[in-house]
Amino acid sequence: MTELVIETTDLRKEYRNRKGRFVAVKGLSLQVPRGGVHGFLGPNGSGKTTTIRMLLGLARASGGSMMLFGHEVPRRLPEVVRRVGAIVEQPKFMPGFTGRKNLSLLARTLGEDGGKVDEVIETVGLKGRDKDRYRAYSLGMKQRLAIAGALLKSPELLILDEPT
Repeated sequence: MTELVIETTDLRKEYRNRKGRFVAVKGLSLQVPRGGVHGFLGPNGSGKTTTIRMLLGLARASGGSMMLFGHEVPRRLPEVVRRVGAIVEQPKFMPGFTGRKNLSLLARTLGEDGGKVDEVIETVGLKGRDKDRYRAYSLGMKQRLAIAGALLKSPELLILDEPT
């Protein structure tokens, strides 16, 4: 049987405010097998980003269950978080720092060395522009820097929220 990297069952997320309640995710069940490229499509406001945030432990589900690599999330998230690289919404970097400096700081927090920074800069095509300040980057270059950051851990699963 194919290993599932993501599995949700009857996943729900509900927000409450002064106007009442808003259901962002309603009964989502999905299975994503290892390997390949998979899309998670839907109209604006359909709960795609909310689902990703719940899978990564950035938001709490109101109900249902989630698993990454067969481990229950969020309870066992610390066991699998190093296996996942992600870009959620709009990543934030220090505008006055170079692309390389931003990645070096991120790599240090992840326990990665400078060689890994060189590798991901090359992978995403920022070699030669890595010493430019982030604020001078085009939108495409900012996206590539974010992808480089997500690749620093050599993840088995890469989640890109709105990658274009």
